[in-house]
Amino acid sequence: MGGFFSIYFNSKINIKHKVKTKLLTTTVVGSYSLPKWLEVIRELHKQGKITDEELEEAYDNAVKSCIKDQELAGIDVITDGELRRETMVYFFTKRIYGFKNDGKMKPIGNLDPSIQMPDPIIFDKVRRTGSIGIARHWKFLKEHTSKDTKVTITGPQMLAKRATNEYYSDERELIRDLAEILREEIIEVVQAGCKLVQIDEPVWVGYPEDLPWLVEIFNWMIDGIDAKFCLHICYGNYQLKRLFKGQYADLFPALLDVNAHQLSLEFAVNDAEPLELFKKYGTRDKEIVVGVIDVKDPKVETPEVVANRIKRVFDVIPPEKVWLSPDCGMKFMPRDRAFGKLCAMVRGAEIVRSDL
Repeated sequence: MGGFFSIYFNSKINIKHKVKTKLLTTTVVGSYSLPKWLEVIRELHKQGKITDEELEEAYDNAVKSCIKDQELAGIDVITDGELRRETMVYFFTKRIYGFKNDGKMKPIGNLDPSIQMPDPIIFDKVRRTGSIGIARHWKFLKEHTSKDTKVTITGPQMLAKRATNEYYSDERELIRDLAEILREEIIEVVQAGCKLVQIDEPVWVGYPEDLPWLVEIFNWMIDGIDAKFCLHICYGNYQLKRLFKGQYADLFPALLDVNAHQLSLEFAVNDAEPLELFKKYGTRDKEIVVGVIDVKDPKVETPEVVANRIKRVFDVIPPEKVWLSPDCGMKFMPRDRAFGKLCAMVRGAEIVRSDL
């Protein structure tokens, strides 16, 4: 891989980005509660009963509603809820040449084989044939809020592992090619003005043996791009169920070699498991986006519960290095629950700020 990574090894990052922050900045992982009516409209569009323009209007209205919820809850750095995306995988595979999206049902994790979705098939060398649409969607978000914003992008290993590979003999070459496509997409959205980009790689937990070369590819993918980067790693989240075996401990300390400015991890669902890892290995001066909302718990946390989860982190990570978010995305929960959990997170942060 020497030639491919020559840019990375021979360059220095010179970041000039600025994202407004305050103590205990609150954000979301990415996805927000998917309205049932939007699923109905998507199906009507597939049947040819509504036009492309009418579908786009529905997406616009769904995103505006998502923006309003985050603003009302008091979230500091928001997303568009990923509501325009069929799934975090299909949105990309349907817009990248080399994928066919008519595969058979396949398990989407390595924990429960009964959790399945139709599998994209890789039939040719993958390549970018035009913008996937991240920049256009981010521009819509930015035009409709005064809040700080970020975009989320599914990482190359997640896209590779969710597909049946019928072309590449070397999985590293596939992930490298996908990283090159995503790098171009990242550059496009950053040139449009986005200052914070999150890469989602829940699959890393399931394949810790690959981490050294995955980190290398990740670092090349973002090298020299003038933005702040966050890497989100979870245990998977489909229908609010865990998808992948493994533990965060399997990824340390190699995970700290990523050149992301932030690491976003689950803390609420696992009794703050990552704390011991950061206590042992440090954070390499990275900001840690701490999951303080358990998205798999149907109960809405109280602000006091959230505040206690936050305070516990300070034994290891200084407050000025802590951001707050839910553990993972909120796509699969009812809207009232998602909104209630965001409000609890913001109120919990306010309690801790007043104590500090």
